[in-house]
Amino acid sequence: MSTRTSSWRLTLPKLAGLAVVGALALTGCAGTASAENPAHSDAPREARAGGELTMLMHVPTRSFDPADDNTMASTGDATRMSAIYDLLLVLDPVTGEVRPQLAESMTPNDDGSVWTLRLRDGVTFSDGTPLDAAAVQFTYQHIAEKGISSQTRAIQSWSMTVVDPLTLEIAIPTPNMHLDRTIADSLPFIVSPTAVQADPEGFASAPVGAGPFVLDEYEPDNYEVYSANPEYWQEGLPKLDGLRLELVPDAAQRINTIASGAANAQAPSSDADAALLANAESQGLVTSSVAQNGGGWIYLNNERPPFDDERARRAMYLALDRAELAQVALGSAEATAIDTMFVADSPYHEADITFPEPDTEEAQALFDELADEGAPVEITYVNIAGEVNSRTAQFIQAKLSEFENVTVDIETLDVTAAREQVFVNRDYDMSPYPGAYKFPDPEPGLYNLLASGGLWNTTGYANADVDAALDAARATADPEERRAEYRFVQEQFMSDLPGLFTFTPTITVVADPSVAGMSYNARGVVSWPEVGFAAE
Repeated sequence: MSTRTSSWRLTLPKLAGLAVVGALALTGCAGTASAENPAHSDAPREARAGGELTMLMHVPTRSFDPADDNTMASTGDATRMSAIYDLLLVLDPVTGEVRPQLAESMTPNDDGSVWTLRLRDGVTFSDGTPLDAAAVQFTYQHIAEKGISSQTRAIQSWSMTVVDPLTLEIAIPTPNMHLDRTIADSLPFIVSPTAVQADPEGFASAPVGAGPFVLDEYEPDNYEVYSANPEYWQEGLPKLDGLRLELVPDAAQRINTIASGAANAQAPSSDADAALLANAESQGLVTSSVAQNGGGWIYLNNERPPFDDERARRAMYLALDRAELAQVALGSAEATAIDTMFVADSPYHEADITFPEPDTEEAQALFDELADEGAPVEITYVNIAGEVNSRTAQFIQAKLSEFENVTVDIETLDVTAAREQVFVNRDYDMSPYPGAYKFPDPEPGLYNLLASGGLWNTTGYANADVDAALDAARATADPEERRAEYRFVQEQFMSDLPGLFTFTPTITVVADPSVAGMSYNARGVVSWPEVGFAAE
């Protein structure tokens, strides 16, 4: 997958690891992670020991309990929890491969129906409890019992067996040669059973993990202060003595705060405003963007009018110039719309399977056809507050107002209220996915988006042939078999158009030039052990 960087110039070789650090090449089947085969993709500028770093966060803290998090958002609780819990496995944002961190390995049996998770020896939580197989099993049962996480249904279908203190066996009802990607993507945080059982209600604000930092101070809707965990399992890490995470919802204010020296970085994000990035660069800050598969994504509710009719969904693509939409949304004439579901150097890129080009005459014909049948296109657009989302919503409303037999009303909600209305109650016609929907590998992202009952299938899209292809791709580790199945999925997507893909997605970091050693997973969640400041 390609990487686009800007404003690095002379500092690029030294800071090459800011975007992606140490992806491990994997041997054997595609769904295997092992600690014994490292192959660093790029040597980062190493951080010196010491110092306290301030990172600015986009979204208020909801909870420090991973059982309460159904998004794993890099700009919210997941990056906070990564400091406390570390990551069990890491899904690389560029290659889509899995590398171990707290885990030593995770391997499937021959058909992917049973997975064996092997943990590192000697890792303990900050309260002294061993991080063992029983702790992993407890964590996943805790997540399933709370029922908030998008992974609840999956975990409830598993059969987990503690084989020995460092080995957990997970039997799953449907073979999946890529379960390790789901663990790395959505279930990377392990809690101390001792702490949860001692104070089930208070754990969400007094967490205990085995990560590089411990939470010292928490001021809701304001900031948190963390100190280095003296019992952290990696010798000599973390590099930082302390960490401060502050809530600054406004994007321009975050950039100006970093430029003023009052903070060092903002959390990696997937909906970076290009105009603000240019402003950051003009003030001497460093920016780095890693291109991703997928894109800016707008849910179309396939379960109720008007988008239960494929003609209405197709009309959206035909009526909207997505290239113009991308430029308006991201605030840059250089912003681009995605033409294909996978970027050009992905093994799943299909150059001949493209999204529909705009055609205003055909769009109007579809709107008229629907109106003649007594079903004019009337849309309630549930917008999630934020500059990029709001510009997108206003662009769509303005453009569709140029057509007859279509109306758009915008209802703007904060992210918490929007999650409830859109993702839980499914009470919407159109609504944006927060940030961008991206996936370095089709597992688990594309499956979760398009499979019937998929964790992020908020459109309600259901196509039995697509389900069969996704299941077949999930059940094999053969690259050519996977490519054939995903080609079929892409063809069916272009026929059904269950949702609207818009701008080309990235994971973007903004930091002052002193920050070194930063890395993140495929969701943009920071991996904290190596983060720090470069030696002067």
